[in-house]
Amino acid sequence: MSTASRVNWSGSLGLARTSSPDGPVVVLRRNGDPAAIVALVDGRSYSDLPALLEAAGGDPARIAAGASVNAPDESLLSPVGRPGKVICIGQNYLDHVHEGGREAGPAHPDLFPKWHTSLTGPYSDVPLPPESEQIDYESELVVVIGRRARRVTAEDAADVVFGYTAANDGSVRDFQFHTTQRTAGKAWDSMTPLGPVVVPAVHLGGARPDLAISGSFDGTTVQDDRTAKLLFGVPELVAYITIVMTLEPGDLILTGTPSGIGIVRNPPLLLKDGSEFEVRIEGIGSLRNRYVAE
Repeated sequence: MSTASRVNWSGSLGLARTSSPDGPVVVLRRNGDPAAIVALVDGRSYSDLPALLEAAGGDPARIAAGASVNAPDESLLSPVGRPGKVICIGQNYLDHVHEGGREAGPAHPDLFPKWHTSLTGPYSDVPLPPESEQIDYESELVVVIGRRARRVTAEDAADVVFGYTAANDGSVRDFQFHTTQRTAGKAWDSMTPLGPVVVPAVHLGGARPDLAISGSFDGTTVQDDRTAKLLFGVPELVAYITIVMTLEPGDLILTGTPSGIGIVRNPPLLLKDGSEFEVRIEGIGSLRNRYVAE
């Protein structure tokens, strides 16, 4: 492996994860550019982001550039393969609250979980389960935690946030409403594409990013907003969640979706065999997935 060199994070450079003959490896990559560089901490490469962030102490300056590798879109995996926690936030844009028939958002962050088996790559085909015909999309900004944290104040949240990526919080709506709990509709295997890269927060506005976020269904924009309009911003989410639990390097917080989801439309706009959905976030890039019958 070549001698490690300092990383220039400009131009939306981020951390991705690609498959290789030796297994998954974390790389430095720009969206759409197959030329990547192995990410190193203290001369060592990593197969997943939680271990790399732990070794780096959540500090982008500790990450170095190693050997060049080819990482085309089709080789990319979820940039975080096995996060300890995937915490999702519901009802976190006011227009989305309104389209669901509610006047006001929740008094506290609305939390629900996913697990690592829910995640898939940013360009992977997503299987449509035969048990449901109500598969919906949700474009979301994702917080990636860089340092272990408990009872962190909102003012100190920037110290524990490493960066941001994008996700499509795939939702199986009929199962979601089987009970008052969302888990049955939200934690399906491979229903949550993540990526393509994790960009350090310092290059995206810090703990209060103001980024354009959009979602496109078969090329037509159906969601369009800015992350500055989150009802509970990143600092408030980190502060609230760390009252309840310890956040660890590589943990994910899906911050909620803007208005424009498919189930509330008339008629509903739901994902079918052959549908394509793209999530795009300013400064991060886009993930794009085709949906295929399982």
